[in-house]
Amino acid sequence: MFLNREEAGIRLALLLSREKLRNAIIVAIPRGGVIVGKAVSEILKARLRVLIVKKISTPQNPELAIGAVGSLAIVFWDKNLINRIGISEKEKEKAFRQTVKTIKIREKSLGIKAPVVRGKTSVVIDDGVATGATAIAASMILKKLGSQKIILATPVISKNTKKKLEKYFDKIISVETPHDFQAVGQFYKEFPQIADQEVRKTLNSK
Repeated sequence: MFLNREEAGIRLALLLSREKLRNAIIVAIPRGGVIVGKAVSEILKARLRVLIVKKISTPQNPELAIGAVGSLAIVFWDKNLINRIGISEKEKEKAFRQTVKTIKIREKSLGIKAPVVRGKTSVVIDDGVATGATAIAASMILKKLGSQKIILATPVISKNTKKKLEKYFDKIISVETPHDFQAVGQFYKEFPQIADQEVRKTLNSK
């Protein structure tokens, strides 16, 4: 259990400090990942960059991620889930377009461009990983951008999701890896919603 995202970032940074990372860039996924990422970047004295990745939801259930998309419109689809619940190509395309539109608006609002990571080690940070869709999309984008090594670092990730994501990352580092995982928020005492305004303020203060 973590007190808040700042404390989670400190504990995560202590684990990462053992990795003796060189030439590493902290790539945070907004919104909560930016708070965790800032704490990590300050302790490791590494550059903090942001990569906007957003899950693609079904119209029927906004919480259900059938995939995720981010910069460069690179997309990951959860084909097993899509086949299981019967999402059509038309529904996929509509959800994809809406999500890309939202990402472009947020990138413009936050003044964010795709991070320069060619030849670098990218450490992807979020405040927790549930299904893993956004993390997978992030790894695909960073690979396309030429990152030499991609590490996923998160305060908490379920055992099942960690196993599923291992093929997408060179390494996965987590403080907690529980079997029982309902939602990221259950592992925090304080887990407030983060607005873009707070993300902007955090980035401007780094």
